[in-house]
Amino acid sequence: MFKRVLAPQRLSQRLLLTTPLRHQTVPRTFHSSIDPQSRRTMAEMSKVFTTEACPPAGPYSQAIKANGQIFVSGQIPFDSSAKHVGGTIAEQTEQCCKNVAAVLAAAGSSLDKVVKVNVFLVDMGDFKEMNGVFEKYFAHKPARSCVAVRELPAKVPVEIECIALA
Repeated sequence: MFKRVLAPQRLSQRLLLTTPLRHQTVPRTFHSSIDPQSRRTMAEMSKVFTTEACPPAGPYSQAIKANGQIFVSGQIPFDSSAKHVGGTIAEQTEQCCKNVAAVLAAAGSSLDKVVKVNVFLVDMGDFKEMNGVFEKYFAHKPARSCVAVRELPAKVPVEIECIALA
């Protein structure tokens, strides 16, 4: 009527004995292989700012440099004087890419070190034209997501953010 319940330790011992080993066993205790010097480095972050790109429109940094990576905030088609660069989606995407390049340069990196890009479009009908400009700046084809959004700041049609190696 009552089944005997095995304690977790005994159950795991029984499973190890009866289960064929197909994978490497994982140790029960985790010992960090990160030395104190690396921990200190991981905790260090620095803000990146340049006058060569659109200034931040709110309480955020143009980018953050941390642990050998650069996290670039979304760049919209505004020039360094915070003036909207209107025109076609191609022209506006071009300005976004120029802003990303300027922020990366200020951080000591470049577009060819970008590993991940997120593109936000208000109208997916602009996808093909945006891609034409994107390919020019990111010829090495980093990982990318492109999503449609309902609205972007200042009613712009495109915004680009990325992660790059320092």
